[in-house]
Amino acid sequence: MLQEDLYALSKTPLDRSLEGLESDVWRSIDARATDRRTYASAFAVQVVILTVGAMASAAVGHQWATAHQPNTGAGVFSPYTRLAASTLLVGDSR
Repeated sequence: MLQEDLYALSKTPLDRSLEGLESDVWRSIDARATDRRTYASAFAVQVVILTVGAMASAAVGHQWATAHQPNTGAGVFSPYTRLAASTLLVGDSR
């Protein structure tokens, strides 16, 4: 049974038609180039959005910092609190 199938398969003509192969190759290359351009433009847009976001955040942070004066009398790491490590080790320098 298997031998008969192999014999019948060996007697069939081989399909070696290369018609359309070149156009398929060029179509595939063009599709990859299009994808690459799309990804590059999307990446550029993402970089621009990230840059604008970072600059806006820095501007808002700077504006907030200049509008609010720091409170030197409170805070865990403030050098002027009574129980700060620098005050306990060195003494109050006010």
